[in-house]
Amino acid sequence: MSVLHEFGNLLRAGLGQIPLPFVRAMFVAIPLLVMVWVLRLPPSETTPPQRTGRWDENLKLWAWLALAVQVVIYCTF
Repeated sequence: MSVLHEFGNLLRAGLGQIPLPFVRAMFVAIPLLVMVWVLRLPPSETTPPQRTGRWDENLKLWAWLALAVQVVIYCTF
C-alpha cells in the first residue's frame, strides 16, 4: 500500500466519526448563512450600473430564491 492509501484510510476513519445529523445541519446551515449575507449586500453590488428601476434587476431576489429552493430540497430529501 502506498502513502496515499494510508492517508485515505486515515481521512475515511476521521470523517466517519462525524455524526450524520451534524453533517446534515451544516449542509443546511451554510446556504442559510449565505442567504443572510446576500440580503445584507448593498444594492450597488447587486444591481447593474445603468439602473432602469425595474423590480427584477436586483440580483438579491434571485440569489435568495435559488438558495431558498436549495435549502428546501436539502431539508426534504
